[in-house]
Amino acid sequence: MGLSSMRDLLSGSAFNRPGVRRSINASMVVEAANRIIPGYLPGMQAFEVVAISFKGGILRLRVKSAAARHGIVGMEQQFLTKLRQEFPTTTIDRIQTFLSREPTRYELP
Repeated sequence: MGLSSMRDLLSGSAFNRPGVRRSINASMVVEAANRIIPGYLPGMQAFEVVAISFKGGILRLRVKSAAARHGIVGMEQQFLTKLRQEFPTTTIDRIQTFLSREPTRYELP
């Protein structure tokens, strides 16, 4: 990374590229979802759900049990409403869940 690219990064022009902006926005949505989830699920179910990605208006959640998946279905609309309030300029259409006890290759260790 040369000095000119560092200058571009610090001036903010690198953050204004469409791909970079989408990536930053997606990571912010995932982080907010992980912060909000414990407030919507009872007991240990809150620790069985992890937001792993956001792309194309779809928030993907990994759930470790069927009970946690059922809990997500019950609170989906309130959860989406909360996320839409936090990110009014981002289109958040729906939540997609998949059942897996182990982290996927897309999750950071």
